[in-house]
Amino acid sequence: MEEIQDTNPTTLKVLMVPWLAHGHVIPYLELAKKLSKTNLFFIYFCSTPIILNSINQENLPKNIQLIEFPLPSSPQLPSHQHTTNGLPKNLLSTLIQTFGEAGSTFAKILDSLCPDLLIFDGFQPWAPELASSRKIPAIDFLIIGSASVSFFYHHYLYAGKRDFPFSGIFLKDYEAKQLQLTAEMNISIGPNVAFNGLEKSHEIILINTCNEIEGKYVDYLSTLSNKKVIPVGPLIREMETTTENEENSKIIQWLDKKDESSCVYVSFGSEYFLSKEEIEEIAHSLELSELNFIWVLRFPLGEDTNIEHALPKGFLDRVEGKGVIVEKWAPQARILKHPSVGGFLCHCGWNSILESLHFGVPLITMPMHFDQHTHSRMAVELGTAMEVVRDDQNGKLNKEETAKVIRNVVMEKNGGENVKAKVKELRKTIREKGEEEFDQVVNKLLDLSTKNKQ
Repeated sequence: MEEIQDTNPTTLKVLMVPWLAHGHVIPYLELAKKLSKTNLFFIYFCSTPIILNSINQENLPKNIQLIEFPLPSSPQLPSHQHTTNGLPKNLLSTLIQTFGEAGSTFAKILDSLCPDLLIFDGFQPWAPELASSRKIPAIDFLIIGSASVSFFYHHYLYAGKRDFPFSGIFLKDYEAKQLQLTAEMNISIGPNVAFNGLEKSHEIILINTCNEIEGKYVDYLSTLSNKKVIPVGPLIREMETTTENEENSKIIQWLDKKDESSCVYVSFGSEYFLSKEEIEEIAHSLELSELNFIWVLRFPLGEDTNIEHALPKGFLDRVEGKGVIVEKWAPQARILKHPSVGGFLCHCGWNSILESLHFGVPLITMPMHFDQHTHSRMAVELGTAMEVVRDDQNGKLNKEETAKVIRNVVMEKNGGENVKAKVKELRKTIREKGEEEFDQVVNKLLDLSTKNKQ
């Protein structure tokens, strides 16, 4: 890391510390870039060396400084695993615990940098406390949607004594049981940990959404938290301007040969891995849909498997010309922007939903775990998605029903035409109102800092 570069006494120094997951680092980095463009802020972006090394530093503005946050290394959790990317599931609670015990290291960073503001994330109980003790305002930045946050926070506060006021957001019985089991397996991820930052945030809470998508849920979260919740999004990752590699170029060239809105893009995020059964069901669904598709298929690090072994026998031959299977990574923003893409089959990670709406691509939602179920319900309620049908008892997929939903969305029939129209309308509104809303964010951060210095 280079030496700290901020020499302008008029800029506001902001320290940002995201949780150690790809889906958190991306929106935090995009918020840092957006704040830096105002020339009113100097951003210290703080994370573990393994995460900082994954950031393309050549494209960073000069008023963003990367700051290393070294965690204790151990045989059980060596430094290359100080990220959730590729982390074995059984080590997640260990990583959360290690990060949660890093307060003394963070205190030294605070004392060295002396920021005017701290923007912090989940699993950091020490962050707002250490900042407050140094009279530094600490602001929680939530990277998921307000429908999901308000739903879970409501149930945390009222413990079943009061119904959530919006019927469109709910969990099916098997989803609720799945979440309960996950919580029991990872005791470090309890609700008290999840909502600690929200309750200790100084006066306001930032969230990666916008009023055009989730206005009523932003308002309800403000009511629940007794704090002003301010949307800062949608924050969309900038498309890389560097030269594409050969494989990515081939993907775009393949799309160039397809008709407008004739293809479905399929991806389940960087940190969720499909089971063998799920892979087979999705493969059969895509084949039955008879549509063109690009499917990004990932496997856990160290797993001894490949695409041919994971897919049904003969599948690759049967879909030749109609489907492209990509292993590990694809240029998602470029694919979603392409006019040949008419639908996005995804797991409902919040970043994926926002990207799809930003580029005007209808969603086919297949939520897998955590907050993805409530993200999906929000997108359906908004009119921008159709959710695949699962068995009500066990959540199993049905290939015929999944193929039907994919076709309805991409072919714009049986309600799919309404989804397409809503997404196009919303895309225009979001782009028109986005900068206007972000001005409010900038003004509030400046106001907080000014008040704190008086």
